[in-house]
Amino acid sequence: MRAKGLLVCAGLAAAVSMAAPASAITPFNVPGTELWDHPFGSVFDTRSGLDLEANGIAFNQGLQAGYQELSEERSDAWLHADWDFVDGEHFNHKARTAAKNSVVLPDAPMDRELSDEQAATFQDALERLRRGFDMGARYLAPADASFAQVKYDCWIEATEDGRTGDAEACRAEFESAMAAVESQANYALTDIAYESPPAMPAAVASTPAPDQFIVLFDFDSTSYAPGNGTIVSEALSAALANTGRSVDITGHADSSGAVAYNQTLSERRANRVIDELVSGGVDPTRISGRGVGETQLLIPTGDGVREEGNRAVVIQLN
Repeated sequence: MRAKGLLVCAGLAAAVSMAAPASAITPFNVPGTELWDHPFGSVFDTRSGLDLEANGIAFNQGLQAGYQELSEERSDAWLHADWDFVDGEHFNHKARTAAKNSVVLPDAPMDRELSDEQAATFQDALERLRRGFDMGARYLAPADASFAQVKYDCWIEATEDGRTGDAEACRAEFESAMAAVESQANYALTDIAYESPPAMPAAVASTPAPDQFIVLFDFDSTSYAPGNGTIVSEALSAALANTGRSVDITGHADSSGAVAYNQTLSERRANRVIDELVSGGVDPTRISGRGVGETQLLIPTGDGVREEGNRAVVIQLN
């Protein structure tokens, strides 16, 4: 895909050089390019993220700035031998997505052309990054966490392209950022003891706000079951309307699959809900959470049973 993009650019460059004398053309005065962000800007979208206002949580703002810088580096590198508008466009689109406060995932090793050894190295790095996110890095260390993700993508992109110097530089910055992340991110979902909510005072009980919300998930997934996204929205509204109450999050899994796998899956489900509540404005210091895997089934079943009612996160306002 990348080679094809370069050939397109080469063809356009040739066409431009034929359209006017070489002495009259510079990279910034090609006839008819006054509205282009850069040469070939009408083909590759690498600069549109610059015009977007930074919105959302600090983590996403950091991603937007970091990915836009990467996009600029890749698209402006056409002055050198390693320019690459394809990745410039790729990183620009990530910047645009971050600007909308939407989820932006780091590149997966399977999406890059890597050797088996390289893919294994990046998979380990990706798991380390994800674990940092699971420990609350997006909120406890947003600048370092967003920088780590951007530098991971910089590292994997440079490795695929064979730019060894750039790859090593980005890897070093990734390692440094991850060290900072791991020193700050301290959510320990599995270490928080779950306590039954205290009884509500009589005066409050007369007009009770919703106390508990149960969000169901698809099988073997952190995606909500159809219609359950609105339940998280309802829980968010309740949490924002009751700022004096703490919010307990408990992730569950059904009994299908390995116990250890289900434990991790329940933690990630809990983290998804925590992410959405914090993104929606709930103070993270109000939130406690944990994953219990298949050890506390909401609907009793035997082992190895797929039960939607156990693929859940329970949100409890205390």
